Amino acid sequence: MSDGTTTPNEAAAETVRNRPRRSWTPRAGVTPEQAFRFSPRTMGAAVGLFAIGYLVLALQMPDYTAVSVPVQPSTLPRWLGVVLLVLAVLLFFQRAPVDEAAAADGTSTDGTSTDADPAQDAARLGRLADPRLEIGLFVGALVAYVALFEPLGFVLATALYLGSMTWYLGYRRHLVTATVALGLPFALYAAMTWGLGVVLPSGPLPF
Repeated sequence: MSDGTTTPNEAAAETVRNRPRRSWTPRAGVTPEQAFRFSPRTMGAAVGLFAIGYLVLALQMPDYTAVSVPVQPSTLPRWLGVVLLVLAVLLFFQRAPVDEAAAADGTSTDGTSTDADPAQDAARLGRLADPRLEIGLFVGALVAYVALFEPLGFVLATALYLGSMTWYLGYRRHLVTATVALGLPFALYAAMTWGLGVVLPSGPLPF
């Protein structure tokens, strides 16, 4: 308009043009605390449900009655289910510390923002930046271990799993890793097979 007055629409457009623009900042990466924010009660309930289902299946395993054996096939699965259920109950009644809850939100106890400690990031296990990929990798390693358990046998499959996971997590004393990865499965195999009479797959090994 020629008389110098402005309409409401022109005033609103002028306000939008004069509004300061926000500077764009890249989004920070996902930290382990931000990726999985589950309370101890949630985790305890989830583990407890899994333990109950596992224990129900383990209690349905038949026992050998024709031959007297010191350890039944269902003994170890049943005890594992009981232990897992006890741990789930303990986890359910565990309280999350206040400082950890504040650290998960990126703030300290006094309300100020906190940055990630480089020393803690360097000490974190694994090599991948996203902890969800780390968990997927460990689950895949367990699946490979189960798949190789029968063809390679207990000793070789367990030694391969322990050695590869220890190397992946960053332990560089290879002689100690090889000694433990081979010695521990052989000791367990000897105790279970020759001591308790429990037959484990031997794979290509002659014993």
